[in-house]
Amino acid sequence: MAALVSRLQPDAVIHSQAMSDVDQCERDPGLARAMNAKTTANLVRALGGAPAVLLYVSTDYVFDGEKGQPYNEQDAPRPISVYGQSKLEGEREALRHPRAVVVRPSTLFGPGRMNFCDAIVRALQEGRTIEAFVDQTTSPTYTEDLAEMMKELIVVLTQSGPAPTPNSVTGATSQATRLVWGRASRIVHMSNAGGASRVAFAHRIADLLGRSREAVRPIRMADQRRPAKRPAYSALTSAELVPLTGRMMRPWDDALHAYLRQRGWLG
Repeated sequence: MAALVSRLQPDAVIHSQAMSDVDQCERDPGLARAMNAKTTANLVRALGGAPAVLLYVSTDYVFDGEKGQPYNEQDAPRPISVYGQSKLEGEREALRHPRAVVVRPSTLFGPGRMNFCDAIVRALQEGRTIEAFVDQTTSPTYTEDLAEMMKELIVVLTQSGPAPTPNSVTGATSQATRLVWGRASRIVHMSNAGGASRVAFAHRIADLLGRSREAVRPIRMADQRRPAKRPAYSALTSAELVPLTGRMMRPWDDALHAYLRQRGWLG
């Protein structure tokens, strides 16, 4: 990796690799920490003093879900699963790089790999019943919206000059540099606006596709007895996104419409 960084001289590196199977992380915590924290530490060492911006993609699962309202960047993380803890450790490793920013999305849906939205659509199309949690609320996030917002953030970060030393944020420093690297926090929440329970998200998909909601069976998280705990409420909001990029991400319902249309599931 160090040789690759030296050869390519990248302006930015997006670190999106992760072991994201929450239950598998609980079964094999050593592998989870190796994949989610150690690989990040290795990447930071490989970057060394390179001026590249590093975006580390984290998760809403760093929170315990007890707040009962959307989490912002100032809220203290308290993970309740091995996955959440390993990703939090990864955040801390990433932030050792002076030009690193942690990006936290929430429940992802989009093209390229099976996700909760795709599973709901497939079940509805096949006339099968599918279970959805009634007691887990997140901020469904469209991956294409996330990618576009990350691109906008990279433009801001790469145009804002080097990270200042603790005593260098002065009047001579550009406004952009102060805005980005002079901030107390280098964490940015990136999710489509709003929140929804898993069952509400599934019901919305059924409504848009003209299918019966009866195909969605509401259950509680405890009913499945999975190895890992999930935060009951991990919807996200951001106090950092507008100051950095000038806008928030669109509501998750609008993003869902866009994705269903893109896949040809919605006219």
